[in-house]
Amino acid sequence: MLDLSGRAGYPLRIDEETCGIALGSEMRSPGYSTRDLQALSKVLEDPDADGPEIIYWMYRHTGRKIDAGLYEAHALRYDLSSFRSVMLGREYMKTSGHYHPNIAGTAVAYPEIYEVLYGEALYVMQKMVDYGASPEDAEVEDVIVARVRAGQKIIMPPGYGHVTINTLDTPMLMSNWVSGAFNSFYGSVEECRGFAWYLVEEDGEPQWIANPNYKRGVPEIRFAEVREVPELGVTWDTPMYSACVQAPEKFEFVNDPAKYEAQIWANLEIQ
Repeated sequence: MLDLSGRAGYPLRIDEETCGIALGSEMRSPGYSTRDLQALSKVLEDPDADGPEIIYWMYRHTGRKIDAGLYEAHALRYDLSSFRSVMLGREYMKTSGHYHPNIAGTAVAYPEIYEVLYGEALYVMQKMVDYGASPEDAEVEDVIVARVRAGQKIIMPPGYGHVTINTLDTPMLMSNWVSGAFNSFYGSVEECRGFAWYLVEEDGEPQWIANPNYKRGVPEIRFAEVREVPELGVTWDTPMYSACVQAPEKFEFVNDPAKYEAQIWANLEIQ
């Protein structure tokens, strides 16, 4: 197994063949769930695409046992997700996609911050006018795509749903800090068979194609690069887990994003 402890900031290994992970004894044993092909077929360009039974694994509420007080005091949750390298029909492996609710009493949704620990990820961020609209009425305001490499971090801006795509021929492992105060929801993702754009392979090359199930059409993709934001604990030389343990106040934006709007958007440099 490949040792990722230095990059993660705690004992972590990954099996590059099976995508399985191993944590040290000082870590909390996370509950986990999987996304199988049958469940994921609801958001694929080709719902009949072949693939392995399990596409990816999600490990919730992990982290070092000694840091338990930090999670509770700051209402934070630390997760890991492990992804296969696989084509689903002509579409690259992706997650189901989800949205976050608004913070109670506000019009601002919870954000989330991800770190790629192994491999490389494409993040598709999508903002809707009405997250529960039918395909006939679903209107997409904005779509942003950013490629994030191992060691880099990306913040999902408030109000943007997100999908993660693995385009490489190796597994991909990512972590996240997110508020422990809410549950994600899927809005009209399944009714529209995924987000506004699919990434498919055409003539051996990746190509973006519009999802025709959005009857009002979709906006052009805005591509972005990720940038360091040290005031939010976002740097490439410090593991995201360690950054939060060392200075949890820098991650206050996860539960109170309205105060940090400019800093959150500074993480994305639109091309």
